Amino acid sequence: MTIPRFYVPGPWTSDRITFPEKASHHAMRVLRMRNGDEAEVFDGEGRTARGRTEFSSEGTVLIAESYPEHGRESPLFITLAQAFVSPDKMEWITEKAVEAGASRIVFFPAARSVTKLSGDKLTKRLEKLRATAVSACEQCGRSRIPEIETFASAEAMLSGLNADARVILAPSSDPGLALGAARSVVFAVGPEGGFSEEELTLADGAGWTRGLLGPRVLRTETAGLVAIACANAVSGDYDITGSRA
Repeated sequence: MTIPRFYVPGPWTSDRITFPEKASHHAMRVLRMRNGDEAEVFDGEGRTARGRTEFSSEGTVLIAESYPEHGRESPLFITLAQAFVSPDKMEWITEKAVEAGASRIVFFPAARSVTKLSGDKLTKRLEKLRATAVSACEQCGRSRIPEIETFASAEAMLSGLNADARVILAPSSDPGLALGAARSVVFAVGPEGGFSEEELTLADGAGWTRGLLGPRVLRTETAGLVAIACANAVSGDYDITGSRA
């Protein structure tokens, strides 16, 4: 049976860890947990505690019995830089990128982005995306919540992100991702219409490498996830040979 997991921000000052109101409601009203049921909590910074729950009119407390280290983070620090797409696609991309092992997800407006976000709309969208990242961590077992950020433009993104390998995905590129021995990598993904030639030229000038994942043209919501999976397979995060069995 899968043990329920809940996000409980730190710092934890004792073995009695108090749930925030939303997590408490979910445990009591949605999952209908009872006193003594086992649960796991994480602080979003990498710390995990497991123990028994205690419910009262004042809320929910976990009586921590152990502090397991799962080691569920990728050995690579992977950043997914995704151009603005429709809100539902942004949410889906965030959820799946967290599950796939991305350490950071950034969004930016590209020349061909149809979706426009700024001001209060952008702030609210970021809040929702961060909540999506939390839920994805609860589901997939991660204890470190990826950063969710935005850049004001494609140019700002291209000049503002640093990593051992920076790859901009473009259908016109030569096949391959050119990761080498990188321990950190950024994958930049354009909107539905792809990056403009001007943006690709800017990337060339900023030292990015153009990359192509394979013979098929992938949708914008698919390309970044496939790139993350490929990087994790190369790094050993994904055991594709069965060598750990």
